[in-house]
Amino acid sequence: MNKKTLVSSLGLVTALAVSGFGGTVVAQQSLTLGGNTANFGRAALRAGFTPDPHRVSIVTGGTINASSLGLGAGCVGFVTRQPDFILNLSGTSSSLRIYAQIPGARASSGTDATLLVNTANGQWRCNDDSYGGANPTVDVPNAGPGQYDIWVGSYVSGSRARGQLMITELSSNHP
Repeated sequence: MNKKTLVSSLGLVTALAVSGFGGTVVAQQSLTLGGNTANFGRAALRAGFTPDPHRVSIVTGGTINASSLGLGAGCVGFVTRQPDFILNLSGTSSSLRIYAQIPGARASSGTDATLLVNTANGQWRCNDDSYGGANPTVDVPNAGPGQYDIWVGSYVSGSRARGQLMITELSSNHP
């Protein structure tokens, strides 16, 4: 391989690395968006899906402080680099709700979960506590088709809690 080919090859590799090839990388500590891998799986759901809610067993937490990423109001807690769950939605849902249920959740404790959702149109929606408790809820009205990257964080650094991520279209479903 001559020097010119080597330099061109290195340039291509560097460009791919910087671009986050395979997914977009955001913010200083890097959350992966638009990828194919999630900690607790992925699902393809069509608007009007059954059973409703769709349930996923999860464990909260991570080492990246979401409040330092500049994602917007309510984006707090400690999360992992890759999403905890990826939802691929077909069709438009008039009322998509994503929430976490952590048994025995208490605000500002090791069981206090947070929720970060990067919607199909690239908007961040986040929540810490909802419905008078320590479980988070994110509502996405008129949710369009596409990929939703979802993180379930821990409000307290170093904490992990087992629970369920719930995806619903029914307003009666909430933590």
